[in-house]
Amino acid sequence: MAINWGQHTVLSEKSAAQKWLHWAKAHQEIVTVSVILFLLGALGVPYYLHSQAKAENDAKGVLNLGQYYLHSQVDLKNGPFKSEIERDQQAMQTFQRIVTDYSGTKTANIARYYVAKCQLDLGQFSQAYTSFDASNEALKGSPLGDEAYLGKIMCLTAQSQWAPAGTLSETFLKDHSDSFIAPEVRLALAGIYLQTQKKELAVEQLKLTVQSYPDTSWSKEAARQLSNLKA
Repeated sequence: MAINWGQHTVLSEKSAAQKWLHWAKAHQEIVTVSVILFLLGALGVPYYLHSQAKAENDAKGVLNLGQYYLHSQVDLKNGPFKSEIERDQQAMQTFQRIVTDYSGTKTANIARYYVAKCQLDLGQFSQAYTSFDASNEALKGSPLGDEAYLGKIMCLTAQSQWAPAGTLSETFLKDHSDSFIAPEVRLALAGIYLQTQKKELAVEQLKLTVQSYPDTSWSKEAARQLSNLKA
């Protein structure tokens, strides 16, 4: 007896379809949820990516505004700011808006650094330390992340917290001696040693700065401090 393969294929496909329909009817909830999840993925992912791109772009616009404020002229008569405090407060509020309204964007991590910088300039040392710490963690391995680390040291020295400031400085130089801010950290550490009556260690750091970074402003400053210590 001859087999009609075409008819057999159609019957097999129809049988498979019937089995699937039977299974779908028996598992309507699973099918419904699966369809919903598929639609959410198909529509939601592009929407999310578009929203993130828009948020990033908007955040960059606000960041530019904050930096404009930060570098604006201070003029008692003509403004736009009549004092550095007024300027720094306005800049800080603008950067903080990015951190709050555009959380999760890369720009928000950068803005947090500038919030800390403004807080430091305004004398809000405890708040600045917290902001610098968060910024350092978020930007670790980048130049701005290193700047945030230095900001933590500056906050501690501004509050005469010499021991933790010294520990932070020593740790940084041990782990990141090739960082572009290493000479500045060495100068800070030398100052910390002088404040804690460790003159020999201070001289060592100053000499290292002169030797390691010749023909730089840091080297010249270290040489000046060495000269004063000898006088």
